[in-house]
Amino acid sequence: MWGFVNCTRYYMSFGVPKVVLFEADLAVRTDEKVGVLIPPGTGKSTIIRLLAGADHPDSGAVVRDDGGWPLGYSGAFVGTMTGEENIHNIARLVGLDPLEMSAFCLEFSELGDDYFQPLQLYSNGMRGRLAFAASFAIPAKTYLADEKVGIGDEKFRDKCAAALADRLRTAGLILVASKPQLTRDICDRHGALIRGKFVMCASHEEASELFGASVRESAADEFEDELASFDLA
Repeated sequence: MWGFVNCTRYYMSFGVPKVVLFEADLAVRTDEKVGVLIPPGTGKSTIIRLLAGADHPDSGAVVRDDGGWPLGYSGAFVGTMTGEENIHNIARLVGLDPLEMSAFCLEFSELGDDYFQPLQLYSNGMRGRLAFAASFAIPAKTYLADEKVGIGDEKFRDKCAAALADRLRTAGLILVASKPQLTRDICDRHGALIRGKFVMCASHEEASELFGASVRESAADEFEDELASFDLA
């Protein structure tokens, strides 16, 4: 099971609290494919970091299952190490054979000889290719994604889409996105983040309408007033 229990997470921006979650609850089975629509710039990456254990709530709890992996995650990479060395490290971390994982990543990333160069020489696109290759090499039970389900040119994005579709035959997915079309075709359950709370819906259409209405309302100032009800210290 994945999710949040009465979870609040905010950060300070120029002395003003910016809320991502406010006493939020969410329950997702390990094998579910859930899409949550979130307005741009309101915490997609923070929510995924919370689920992955890379961030912590200010109050409440995060529920995590074993076998989750953030899709396209490059936070474990070390810039002074080569692509190959980084993949070997990740393979040991998750209990996979380093040579087998490396062979997959070399082929999938299409980096060629650059695979054996230090990551500090990589462009953002090259680093992203390696990160997605590593994600698809790991047999996760649940993939976590903050809108990015592919990277690069159209050909490589199609390659990522095909790999994800294959993995999702046996794995779950939690996808937070600000583009409704991203969640429509690959998720089975849909919802939206409304003023810091998860609202799950009966259909993608309902979630999209709710999401659109919340964006149009622009209730940010009113939402911040709710913060007076609890202590931010």
